[in-house]
This record gives sequence, C-alpha cells and structure tokens, in this order.
Amino acid sequence: MKSIRKISGLLALLLLTTTACGPADEPVDTSADTAADGVTDTAADSAEASLDLPDDLTSDYDTISILTAEGILASVDELTDELDMLDQALYNRTTAVEERLGIDLTFTPVNPWGDTQTLARQSVNSGSDDYQMVFTCAQHMVNLVNEGLFLPLSELPYVDIEKPWWNKEYIESVSILADDPYILFGDISYNMLERTTCVYFNINLLEEKLNMKPEDLYRIVYNGEWTLDKFTEIVSQVYEDANGNTLNDADDIHGFVTYNSTTMNWIAYSAGLEFTSRDEDGYPVIDVNNEASYQLAEKLYKLQFGTESVINIADNGGHIGKFTNGKSLFLINRFVAAGWGIRDMQNDYGILPMPKYDENVDGYHSAVEVLVQWGAVPVTVIDPTFVSAAAEALAYHSRQLTTPAYYETTLKLKLTRDDTSMAMIDMIMDGRDTDFLLINNLEGLGNIFARVFTDGQNNFASNYATYEAAAQTKLKQLIQDFEDARK
Repeated sequence: MKSIRKISGLLALLLLTTTACGPADEPVDTSADTAADGVTDTAADSAEASLDLPDDLTSDYDTISILTAEGILASVDELTDELDMLDQALYNRTTAVEERLGIDLTFTPVNPWGDTQTLARQSVNSGSDDYQMVFTCAQHMVNLVNEGLFLPLSELPYVDIEKPWWNKEYIESVSILADDPYILFGDISYNMLERTTCVYFNINLLEEKLNMKPEDLYRIVYNGEWTLDKFTEIVSQVYEDANGNTLNDADDIHGFVTYNSTTMNWIAYSAGLEFTSRDEDGYPVIDVNNEASYQLAEKLYKLQFGTESVINIADNGGHIGKFTNGKSLFLINRFVAAGWGIRDMQNDYGILPMPKYDENVDGYHSAVEVLVQWGAVPVTVIDPTFVSAAAEALAYHSRQLTTPAYYETTLKLKLTRDDTSMAMIDMIMDGRDTDFLLINNLEGLGNIFARVFTDGQNNFASNYATYEAAAQTKLKQLIQDFEDARK
C-alpha cells in the first residue's frame, strides 16, 4: 500500500535514529525500506502531484450532497478556536473544495448498519439524484456495488487513482476486475487510518515479566523477525496466576488477550499471504485451500491453544479493559481503539506492526478491517464529470489537511508515548492490506480463520470443505452480475 506521509516526518526520523537504542546502546537500525518510506512529509507529495482540474469547470449543481455513515466525512459549520486540530482540518478541507469548485458541500450523517444502505437503494432505484456520493462501511458498500448502484471510476474522468491521495493497490485488490474499479478509497476519509490493525504492548509488563525493553521488540521488527512464531514464543512466557486461585481467569496476567474469533481473522489477513488470485481474464479465484493456509491455521491454533498465556474475552470493552488495566502484555486492535481507553491507561505502552507468517514474507502487513468506509458515485448523478472533480478535490485536500491532522492529534499527541512508536506507525501504514476474500466473505468462507477453532481443535480442512461450494457459487454470481452490469 502507499504509505501515509506525516507532516512531522523529518523530526520523527531524527528522533528515531538518536533515541531508540538497544541493550548495547546501539541505535536500532532504521535503514529498512519499510521504516524510511513512511516518514516523508506530505509536502513532497505536493511537489510531485498536483490537483489537475481545469479552472473553467461549470455545472448545474449548486450543492454536492454526500451521504456519509457516522458523519466520517462531515465537517463543522463554523470554525472556532475551541475546535481540535482534526475538526479544524475538516472544516478547512471542505472550505477549500467549495471555493475551488464554486459549490456547497452538504453532508448527511446516518447510521451505517442499515440507514445508509436503505437510503442509497431508495434513491437510486427511484431514479433520484439525491446524493452525489455515498460513503459507508466496506462490508455494506460491497453489496451496493455488486447490485450495480454505482458508476465505475472509468466514468469519473477526474478521479485519478494513480495520484498519491488514492490507495490504488487497495482499490484494485477489492474489485471484481482490478482494471475496472468502482470505489473511492484513500485520504478522502481519515477512517482508513483509524480502521487499520496494529499490536499494542504494555511496556511495564514487558520489563517486569520478560526483562525486555521496548527497543528489544523494535529490533526484532527491524530485523524482519516479528513473525507469528516469535509472537507466540514471547506471549507464552508471561502467564501469572495473579489472584492465586489456581484458575486461569481474567484476573490473571496473560501474554495476549483476544476478542472472540475476530482477533484471529485480523491476524490471518495481516500475515502477508494472499487468499485470492486472478485468472487469465483478471477475475478473482479462490486460493485459500493450500499448504500455506494450512500452516497458518496451525500457527494460529498454537497461539490460541498451545499456551495458558492467551485468554479470550468475548466482550469488546472487556478485552480492551484487561489490557488497559495492565493485565495483558499484548492487545491486537485498530488505531480507533486508542480512544476507547488505551491512550488514557496508566502503564506505558508501545505500538508494533502485525506479526507476519514467517521471515520470508516481504515487509509487514496490517489488515484494514471491513468496517472501514468506502465511497462511490451513484449511477443516477446528472453530471458525473463534475462530481468526479469534487471527489478528486476532496481527496486531494484531505491529504493536505485531514491526514496530517489525524497523525498530529490522534497518532502522535494522543496515542504514542515513545519516539520509535511513530516509526512503527509509518511501517504499519505503509503495509496496510486487504484481500478480496476478506471483503466479499463469499458465503462465510472469508471468516474461515475466525471460525476454525470454535470447538477447540484445528478443523480447517473440514471447514473449507463445508463452505467451498457455496463460496464458488457466490463468486461466479458476483462475476456474472458484474459482467451483466457492464453491458
């Protein structure tokens, strides 16, 4: 994935190379490409890529209306001194687009779980041009796209996914045909940042239980050794019967706390493997029934059941609470979880990329979860050319304004507590990843890694056999529907 550039990149790199030291007081090696690429200032992008829109754009639109789940894209109506940096950036971004195109932007924030889909379907199916852009969770948007409600990007002439404010690789990977995508995804919504998975670790427990410093973990990462096996090895050394009742329960100290099977899904899709390929025509092919997937399932099984130092807490708040209360060394979640108590915890913590399958995997990969927001343009818009200009302008000004603000407010000031964690965040963002199978699910096959351990044993083979036929049928249907919509 294209990395997100921080506005304070040079400073972060200087801090990283001078303060992140190992046991022998030698600087942690930051020469790896994954560490260096992510700390480029957004100004560098501006020098290389500009907003290529004609000055004489006109349209019958006075207002561009955007349907946005949870109001992710929305900005405040008035700029005041009391606003935080991100809200100021959202306001300035909206104002910049309005002034550039001579229109107003209006945002309709709705519930993502049903309202967005209902309103989008009603509008398009009635032939109405109520909304010129729609944004909602990927797991819902994929259904709307497959129903033919939206225009392909090929009919949006000013949307150029080669520009750095779009995530071209992600857009192509989730599309039925990589060269005929439909979704808007990139800096246009900072939600893509907060819905990226990562590993949080408790610095106090690391030192107390393992006599390790954060720099020891960072060195493992930079050396390319942060694998599932290494993660499991470290996790297994932590367990303590803290309350002395001889029971392995939530009051004990654990190496890793998981949240249902969701955590295992995040780990699996962050391992650096691909579970779909493409045929000679460019269409997706299910490619999960192979030796690498079987070995991945074994690694996950060993992590989940091979040590007493892993505990599952089904309640989302409960499993985060165990980490923030200092009773788990590791927590895997999204950056958005920082606002759910992590950044306020008393113990110091650090951030790491997701562990990879093995040392042969190139770089680190962090899954972008299915609740991330996608955008699209309804087929009912009367002026797709102008709407495409609005989308391009929104993405461009978001990269200049809201992305740096999110880094400064959420990731830098509120989330990190040590200098090297900022470099880790760059690495994580540079390795943002997804898979066609994760997004489309295909009648449940996409959740196979979340489901194979439900009865306490590794039943990957039988689980795949159960879902294969339905998944293949669903994929064929998606391809046929896509071909029909193109006619």
